[in-house]
Amino acid sequence: MVKATISAVAMAALQILTAERALKLDRHLADMRVVSSDANSNQLKLGFKKAVVIDLSADIKDILVADPGTVKVILRTTRRVYIIGTALGKTNVFFYDDDGRQIAALDVWVSESVQPQPAEFGESPHRQQRREPASQHFLKGPIVIDK
Repeated sequence: MVKATISAVAMAALQILTAERALKLDRHLADMRVVSSDANSNQLKLGFKKAVVIDLSADIKDILVADPGTVKVILRTTRRVYIIGTALGKTNVFFYDDDGRQIAALDVWVSESVQPQPAEFGESPHRQQRREPASQHFLKGPIVIDK
């Protein structure tokens, strides 16, 4: 009988400790917040061995690439990045400012061939509607491209 009572008390103590740890975990999880995820990202379809140049609205302090083997991200200036598709697959790219706030989030898909999507990142509506081809003019050798 004494053994059964000790065993029951030990089990109750174990349950209390386990419950206390679970409550502490719940409190820590309640304090957490998701800063960046797929839920708030823009989709970017990129061809294999193709590149895109992106200008952001704020100075970039930090860049997170989920799978650096899929894309190469080059910080060209404090607001301009080059993204190059280096392997087939999907990845996320997040950009943060000096205060750790998210500037932009991209869900990047690299595939064999992708149709260009210039309107996704703010192509001028005038050019987008007319879809006029660029024209070339030769001036003493170099090529000047008009929009």
